[in-house]
Amino acid sequence: MSGFSPLHLSALRSAQRLIALACCALVFCTAKADTPLKFSLNFKPDGSNAAWFLAYERGYFKDAGLDVTLDTSGGTGDVVQRLGSNTYDMGCADLGTVIEFAGRNPQQAPVTVFVIYDRSPLAIVSFKKTNINKPADLIGRRMAAPASDGAFRMWPTFAKAAGIDPTKVSNQNIDIRVRETMLFRGDADAAFGYDSTMWFNLKPLGVKLEEVSFIRYADYGLDFYGNSLMVSRKFLAENPAAVEAFTRISVRAWREAMADPVAAVAALRKRDSLISAEVEIEKLKWLTEHQLTTAKTRADGLGALDPARLDKQISAITEAFALPVKPSAGAVYDARFLPARAERQVP
Repeated sequence: MSGFSPLHLSALRSAQRLIALACCALVFCTAKADTPLKFSLNFKPDGSNAAWFLAYERGYFKDAGLDVTLDTSGGTGDVVQRLGSNTYDMGCADLGTVIEFAGRNPQQAPVTVFVIYDRSPLAIVSFKKTNINKPADLIGRRMAAPASDGAFRMWPTFAKAAGIDPTKVSNQNIDIRVRETMLFRGDADAAFGYDSTMWFNLKPLGVKLEEVSFIRYADYGLDFYGNSLMVSRKFLAENPAAVEAFTRISVRAWREAMADPVAAVAALRKRDSLISAEVEIEKLKWLTEHQLTTAKTRADGLGALDPARLDKQISAITEAFALPVKPSAGAVYDARFLPARAERQVP
């Protein structure tokens, strides 16, 4: 009867163990753990950041080897502080805020890798019944002016560009949470803010869009870039491949959200079922029409940045905030990670 001797069986088992160990070692060496990435949203989950929830829902981050956490924030200033302190890796914030931070903290300032809003939402908002249709109409009027608001902080620069005397306008320093209520009640003639934010705060009060007037800074020489994707300097230095992957996914997700806002908001509502789909779909459409889709992005794709225009924005912010240092374009923007134009076409 044929078979293995005890010696042969022992040798066979030893060989099997070696093969198993070798296979485990091979798997261990070739398997790649997902890169953790803490992402700070520009505010609470809403239409302005639905694209990243869409990417998360469709598995784009996981497929790219990224273990992404999407966290809310207290606003664009909060995001920049988080990235500057390296408590978060990437985030979405207003480019102007980053420029200001870089002028004061050049070694800690986050770096922008994808400009999302080609057109700034900075505006002065009023009701048409007040007949405020152009900057000169603000003379002698009462303005709701939240100290932390970006439009108010850029007010002296805007007034200069528009050719009006800012001292002839009465600015009332208020809590930003009561801005739209003051405007609605007539306690202020106009208010500083983002056009989209103010409109979507006025709408629940029963206001119709045709009743509202917008004086947009971009129409009077301050054609600034707005919300952008940015990264902490530490994460950029240590994980350039992850930055490139996240940037590419962000561009893809924003294009898909613009093309299908219903799907984007559906993904958003999986995070918070109390979110109004109707309101957030309308908000995303607003941003697509007013901030993302411009003659420039139609021609050159999303995120196409003009160096001369960026330098103009840096100069204006440096002057407005009396920054100790004027940041260079390279200190606030890195174009290496932007995908090719074919991947950035406006849908």
